[in-house]
Amino acid sequence: MRDMIKMGLILLLITSIAGLVLGITNSMTEGIILERAMAGDIASMQVLLSEADSFEPVDHEEISASSMIKEVYAGYKGGDLVGFTIKVAPGGYGGPIEMMVGIDATAEITGIEILEQTETPGLGTKITEESYKTQFTGLTADSSIAVDTIAGATVSSEAVNNGVRAAAALYEDILNN
Repeated sequence: MRDMIKMGLILLLITSIAGLVLGITNSMTEGIILERAMAGDIASMQVLLSEADSFEPVDHEEISASSMIKEVYAGYKGGDLVGFTIKVAPGGYGGPIEMMVGIDATAEITGIEILEQTETPGLGTKITEESYKTQFTGLTADSSIAVDTIAGATVSSEAVNNGVRAAAALYEDILNN
């Protein structure tokens, strides 16, 4: 009995030390992880609105109330509005698909960037291929937005369609005014 208590206390000590080390490591790396994620977002914004030289967050009560819309940034060249980048997270087959949609000031979709996804390798991951993503480029936010779904990955490609539609609806309803 005494040996079991001794082993239990030793195990408690080891797991406590391991938990403390993990907690300290997490707190030290959290800022770096957030900086890298933001740098990735800025790079995607720059790809989607290449004319823009600065981006500012857009705050609106309907944006924060939406479950699919995560962030909206206005892109400016000098002081002139060039367009918006809208981060959405529609539900895909393997979970949320975090993506960014670019819409310029003329309501034209400038492109999409898939930021994070956990779709099925070889099928759902085809949403990250340029041949699929470029189908959205040039569509207008005021038209019905739908591109062909990927065979075998209907849920994933329909989720991307839904994300682009949500971004276009936000642009038409709120940002365009």
